[in-house]
Amino acid sequence: MKTQNNIALKEWAVVLKALEEGKQTILLRKGGIQEEGGEFKPEHSEFFLYPTFEHETAQDMKPDWRPRLAAIEKENKDPKRVHFRLYAVAEKVEKVTDWEVCKRIIPFTVLSDSAIEKKFNYGDWQGLYVFITRVYSLPVPLELPIKPAYEGCKSWVPLETSMFTAGSFSVIPEEAWPYTRDKISKVLTTA
Repeated sequence: MKTQNNIALKEWAVVLKALEEGKQTILLRKGGIQEEGGEFKPEHSEFFLYPTFEHETAQDMKPDWRPRLAAIEKENKDPKRVHFRLYAVAEKVEKVTDWEVCKRIIPFTVLSDSAIEKKFNYGDWQGLYVFITRVYSLPVPLELPIKPAYEGCKSWVPLETSMFTAGSFSVIPEEAWPYTRDKISKVLTTA
């Protein structure tokens, strides 16, 4: 893991809460309006996780997560600052273009079946990128002022300030991580 970094990946705050609690270890990406060609590119393997609320709706969550949405938003939403609590290392990135394979990852996320299907079918190509991420809690939450360059419908955000990761600890314990990672990898590769 890098000792400092200035790259952040935007993700729904509810997904970040699931990552923080160890209830999810994957990220699903397709593309944002402001991304070149409208397609996401998995160009960074380590990044801070930037909580966002763009396009986040209760209907896109599994029913047991819907009641938590308001509290998660209250915890994260600040019109002037972005709060970082998590850092991620992508151990594997797969471009999944087979809907049958994609359906098998539904149990590993807090997103609803319909949200994943909508994401899968969005844009010019069917599929999405699946990141198997090892997530770390920062020892102390970090915050930065929100800059105009950070806003908008894009995935990667180069931060104006590099932040440190020292003292971060893995959300999934060291001894459990290989099992968790391999279980998801197997789901992605089993035909």
